[in-house]
Amino acid sequence: MADMDTYAVAPRTVVGKRVSTLRREGLLPANIYGRHLDSVAVQLPSRTARELLLAHGTDTLVQLQVDGEPAPRPVVVRSYQRHPVNRQVLHLDFYQVDLTRPIQGAVPLRLTGEAPAVHVYQGLLLTGADSIQVEALPADIPEAIEVSIESLRRPDSVITVASLKLPASVRVLTDPDTMIARIGRTRVRPEAVELLEGEEPEAEADPDADADEATADSDDDSAAE
Repeated sequence: MADMDTYAVAPRTVVGKRVSTLRREGLLPANIYGRHLDSVAVQLPSRTARELLLAHGTDTLVQLQVDGEPAPRPVVVRSYQRHPVNRQVLHLDFYQVDLTRPIQGAVPLRLTGEAPAVHVYQGLLLTGADSIQVEALPADIPEAIEVSIESLRRPDSVITVASLKLPASVRVLTDPDTMIARIGRTRVRPEAVELLEGEEPEAEADPDADADEATADSDDDSAAE
């Protein structure tokens, strides 16, 4: 618990349509709910809410310290609402978790490294799923999963969900055949295979060198006469 980020919130008495007054004051309305728990209306600075979402997104374990309560609450952001035009966050829903019970959540995927086939074969890097659904204890759900694309060495190389290496405590719910990244085919350079295998491509003939050699032979013949 000590390693989790903690955010301060205050109990909220303004409800219904009147919450627009909170937003004008730079405060964001939110609710905390959970299994066998009564929903609690809270508020927090809009800037703090943006920082929380930017740092952790949804389904990542954080703590909320409600003003007046003795201990922080372990929660995840379950959902949030945005304004349809300016995209500002309007409301947050926090789910208070039981640290001893598994929960399900979406974990974002982050591609790392470079795919050799992009440079060698001039292939196209095609991306698929940008997140996967997992089940684990709240503290075991990763904030993100890094996926190296260094293994994409040839056209049609593919990385699927089945390729991911995750701790045994995390159960993947997404279809294992789901594509994460793939190399699409384009026109291949003739020397691509040699370069990929680490072989030196054959040196091309230098037409200027051939011309110089022919001129030298002609000069030798003239001298002999």
